[in-house]
Amino acid sequence: MARPALSEEERFRRRTALLDAARYLYRENWTIPTVSNIAKVAGIAKGAVYLWFRSKEEIFVALLEDSLLKLNMQVLYIINSLDPSLSSAAGNFAAKYVKLLDKVPDAVRLSSVASSIFRENLPIESLSRLNRNLGAGLSEAGDLLERRVGCLEPGQGAHLLFWTWTLTVGLWLIMDKPDDLRKIIDAPALSLFRRDFHEELQAAVTQLWRGAMNCD
Repeated sequence: MARPALSEEERFRRRTALLDAARYLYRENWTIPTVSNIAKVAGIAKGAVYLWFRSKEEIFVALLEDSLLKLNMQVLYIINSLDPSLSSAAGNFAAKYVKLLDKVPDAVRLSSVASSIFRENLPIESLSRLNRNLGAGLSEAGDLLERRVGCLEPGQGAHLLFWTWTLTVGLWLIMDKPDDLRKIIDAPALSLFRRDFHEELQAAVTQLWRGAMNCD
């Protein structure tokens, strides 16, 4: 006898369970889990996973998309709360943005390893959807920023937010050092390299925004 088709609600529930399981396992050691482990934690047969995702790379894209869209939604709230005064907007955004990253911890980590994950198995359709959705979110946030603070040309708001994100991921890649290297830079002669990611990012984003808003 054929199994009854799953309702849309049940399909959504099982997909959510798979992503929750993948996120949980990823946060255990910050590596992409296997499909078998994801299925086990989600309480779903391994073969059933492929009804939703064709590979662990597609699961990775779904996790990345979920994290980045959540981040974008929170960035909209930050922008909407900004004092439109150019003298304070840059610093206010940077301070709130850096705190926000702790609430969406997967966004930076997943983005920083994306290129290595996709070297062997590139899920074109999933990545295309991801880019479309993120592009739309970035444009929405950029338009809001332009209306909120003024002094930005059309399209410059989205560019500024894109630069902010690339700065974030780039700084993370430089500062996310393995434990053995952290021990080395504890030496007094290497004090220059002992930097706090949040402090450095806040300072860098503030300077980036101030430069972009220099409209005299």
